[in-house]
Amino acid sequence: MKQRLHRIYPADTGRWARPGHWLLIGLLLLTLSLPAAAARQGEVRLVLDVSGSMKGNDPGNLRANGVRLLVELLPAQLRAGLWTFGDRVANPLPLANVDEQWRQRALAVLPRLTDYQQFTDIERALREAARADGAGPVHVILLTDGMVDIPAAGSSKQAHDAASRRRILERLAPRLAERGVIVDTIALSRNADIPLLRRLAQQTGGLASVAETPEALLRSFLDVLGRVVPRQEVPLDQGRFAIDDRVDSFTALLFHDSDDPAVSLTTPRGETLTRNSAGVRWRHDERFDLITVPSPAEGRWQVNGAIGPGSRILIDSALQLAGAPLPATLYQHFAVPLEAWLEGPGSEEDAIRITAELRQQGTLLDRASLTRDDEGHFHGQLEPGDASGNARLQLVARGETFTRLRQQSVDIAPAISASLADDQSAIALQAAFGRLDHHNTTLTATLQGEALPVDTPAPQRWQVALPAQLPDVSVPVALSARVQLDGETRTIALPPVQLNASSAVGVSGARFDREAPDAQSLANDDEAEAADEDTGWSFQQLWSRAQAQWPQLQRRLTAYTGAPWWAVVIAASGLVWLVLLMRRRRRRRQRHRRREPHL
Repeated sequence: MKQRLHRIYPADTGRWARPGHWLLIGLLLLTLSLPAAAARQGEVRLVLDVSGSMKGNDPGNLRANGVRLLVELLPAQLRAGLWTFGDRVANPLPLANVDEQWRQRALAVLPRLTDYQQFTDIERALREAARADGAGPVHVILLTDGMVDIPAAGSSKQAHDAASRRRILERLAPRLAERGVIVDTIALSRNADIPLLRRLAQQTGGLASVAETPEALLRSFLDVLGRVVPRQEVPLDQGRFAIDDRVDSFTALLFHDSDDPAVSLTTPRGETLTRNSAGVRWRHDERFDLITVPSPAEGRWQVNGAIGPGSRILIDSALQLAGAPLPATLYQHFAVPLEAWLEGPGSEEDAIRITAELRQQGTLLDRASLTRDDEGHFHGQLEPGDASGNARLQLVARGETFTRLRQQSVDIAPAISASLADDQSAIALQAAFGRLDHHNTTLTATLQGEALPVDTPAPQRWQVALPAQLPDVSVPVALSARVQLDGETRTIALPPVQLNASSAVGVSGARFDREAPDAQSLANDDEAEAADEDTGWSFQQLWSRAQAQWPQLQRRLTAYTGAPWWAVVIAASGLVWLVLLMRRRRRRRQRHRRREPHL
């Protein structure tokens, strides 16, 4: 049963011309082609990491010819600019109103965008891009695949990096929030400093998105764009979508692989539309097709061909599904309230129904049917449970003759964040969910069954003191919060903090938060083998460690799979792995003992 805490959220030309190189930048501003949307948006400032690692994490250069798409789609008078950063920050496309001269300048800077650099100075990039105040709402969209890595010499580099990271969170982010600057972050790969990007987005009201593959990067940019400029949609289901008589035009954004056959559209009258059809604006790229159909025929349309994840049908219509603003971040175990209504002709129909869903990678996390009040507004709530990471929130309104869809990406995060001191002397915790403080929230911390002291240095901060002598192996500190809010009392399990996280094997046995090791990483040299002899491995020790971590592992596996029996299956597999590991280490120690001394 879900535990709910209900709440009210107060190169040269040849290089950039290769297919796919700057695709994503254009997609970020896809829907900015409407003047009304531009007026609502204010400014968009793209801040792009050009450190050398970007070539490895985006080998197909999927950021490519999207710059030309951007130049084509940006509406006149919208203010936009582009910054790049590595060890230095450049502004090859200054912030300015979009006009013909600006478009020419944008094309002229393209060869400079492949000037990869060595470091990743995120702090300086943010300061430079956000230096000037905006005429309206300002969205800074930060894309990076790394961590804070600033130029510094000698042994002090690590300290310089840590200091820069602290300044971003403790000084820069609060100042940006005070100025109304929203920072949306996109982490390309899990190698990025995801905790930093998440907290930066949370503090400024932006969306934190993770793209683990270059292909997923396309969808991450669109997710951010959906928050910058929300668009009306109609559902796309197995290549089919319905257009009603209130739709003035639609734009089909269809993702596909580079080697997929060409797509086409079939109209309700049975006609087939292709790239060469008259009256249709069809822009084709190796990764997507963008098809705009004005005054479309009423009825059911069909997409013929492969359709990738993230494809959607954007519409222009006087009948719109409106709603109260939704937060970019949802917090585990706390419900988010929903309010939606229809505006325009047909909004007074009695048979209107509005439903809401929260999904993560296709898995349904929660669903609700909204209730209509006397003023025609619909209310309900969704709760993410203990899921974590990016998810999609959808609102669908259905009437007798129409359907409208609003969707946006959200980030699901723990309600209380935790960080371990570098010297492992204490754990600092802070309420990420703003309604929690020491008056309504009591924290409990245990290490191997023993309770640890918890202090409250500030209303929304806690500190767990760790013993001076810690186990040599990796062990988790279990954390929980007892919350009394809105007349309800609940106990919430927080993500544990791992001590000695760099230890090869710990209480948790297999490390499920990392990629499986390859054969070379499993092979140790003679010194490592000799050190292994002193670790005292035994089946009983492995079993006790697995037992200590089992509740946390079961909770995570259940959340990912939706079925507790999966946890049992994986636990059995883990037990087999532990036994094999023990035997392997014994054999290696035996081989080590048989070696003769070198003369």
